[in-house]
Amino acid sequence: MKKLRVYTWLMLGLGLLMFSCDENEETDCLLQLSFTQDGKELFANFEGIDDTTYEWFVDDQSIETEDAQNSDRDNKLDLSDYNPGTYTVCIMAETEDCPQGVEFCKEITIEEGSTDEKCPELSFGIEGDIAFTNFEGVDQLDVYEWFVDGQLVETENIQNQDRDNKLDLTTYNPGEYNVCIKYESPDCPQGVEFCKVVVIDDNNTGEGDCPKLSFIEEGTTLFANFSGIDQLQVYEWHVDGQLVETEDLQSQDRDDVLDLSSYNPGTYKVCLKAETADCPNGTEYCVEVTIPQPQPVDCSAFDIIYATVGSNEYVGRQGLNILVDRNTVVWTIDGNQVTHNSFTGNILILKNHLTQAGKYEVCYKAESQDCGTIEKCIEIDFQAL
Repeated sequence: MKKLRVYTWLMLGLGLLMFSCDENEETDCLLQLSFTQDGKELFANFEGIDDTTYEWFVDDQSIETEDAQNSDRDNKLDLSDYNPGTYTVCIMAETEDCPQGVEFCKEITIEEGSTDEKCPELSFGIEGDIAFTNFEGVDQLDVYEWFVDGQLVETENIQNQDRDNKLDLTTYNPGEYNVCIKYESPDCPQGVEFCKVVVIDDNNTGEGDCPKLSFIEEGTTLFANFSGIDQLQVYEWHVDGQLVETEDLQSQDRDDVLDLSSYNPGTYKVCLKAETADCPNGTEYCVEVTIPQPQPVDCSAFDIIYATVGSNEYVGRQGLNILVDRNTVVWTIDGNQVTHNSFTGNILILKNHLTQAGKYEVCYKAESQDCGTIEKCIEIDFQAL
């Protein structure tokens, strides 16, 4: 009987010891996951996040893995492409201290509204013949562009010290012009634009039917670009009142281009001038062109990355301060050249070219004045979201 009591107490003690060990194992998992919501974006934020690999789930479906070894991870889940409704969103992790796993979940409601919240709401105002941007966040945009009647006339680059967020229309002939600003980025891959019809009053005292001269700027290169240019026999380029080049239709060397790359940094008044039988008093188009101080360009900043935004998968170029000739941009998938739908060529939307999930090699190649030929290939795992 005494031995039985000893055995009973021994088993009871052993049971309490096992319970105590189990309890300690449970309390050893100190990882407490959490995330916050800002509109349709969720941001993971918890102690130890930099050393933790975890996954995002939406309604029990794995959406994205945040790998601690990936230096480019953003600890963010974008729900902007999700339809309005309520979703159960979770982050889950397994670590050496939490072998059974730990999770944090929230009910997230997507309200009715625009699905383009990642794109800024562009706008501009008019004062006289000056168009100026006046929308929230304009100073945070790396690059956006001005167009007049479908032609690119100016690029506002945050790297340019002379960026003024204005378009001067004082040199345009009287008439109506469709003026637009356009923007695209990896967060806004489809691009967004804002357009307005601008009326230039008739203050011209000249007579006759004169050509409407104009040119566009791309870096230090000016391109004459106006209706009827191929029929205009002769016109001239002037810089600060000095004739620097004559474009003659009879000349084999006529290229309708003025290269200012040899000019010193500064501001120059550049004019196109022409006289015709129908415009005996002549006409001109002038713009102040600024040659900026040369800025060092870090060619090593060039890269291409694969990313997803909601259900959109794309490959985009990084290092947008490296200016490239957009006409030289070539994208290939598994060695086959494909067309891109973005104006600048900086983004390739994969669902426009791929339908089957799998691994593909995507390559980008372009010509840059500062860096020469820039090119890179990456292997992607297309998910066909």
